[in-house]
Amino acid sequence: MMRKKGKMPNSIQSDAYKTEYGNRQGLTVQRDKISKGDRVLIIDDLVATGGTLSSAISLVKMLGGDVVECACVVELKMFIDPSVESGLPSRTKLFQDMEHTDVPIWGLISEDVLTNEAKLPDGYVDDGEEH
Repeated sequence: MMRKKGKMPNSIQSDAYKTEYGNRQGLTVQRDKISKGDRVLIIDDLVATGGTLSSAISLVKMLGGDVVECACVVELKMFIDPSVESGLPSRTKLFQDMEHTDVPIWGLISEDVLTNEAKLPDGYVDDGEEH
């Protein structure tokens, strides 16, 4: 488990990082939780700019582990490789700069699903029963 600075004893800290919400101090993990050669899956609730994931990947690598994949419940794909004109940060560029391009990111849901409006058929009536 990775946490904010000051939450766990005997821990190592990543460098400060940026997210879509602002600057963060860095993540920490206890030194004895990841060993050289460990294969690690990082799970996060949401990936947008990739700041938190890149910090987590850096921590695993600092301890000699190998991140095999990052799995996220929600992935905001608009941050993967936006145009320069958009002004949005690029996750692709961040991962290139941090040399994390070897780590795949998998999202269960993306924003295109979250923006779909549910439609009920004409004449639908909820009878209150489970079907």
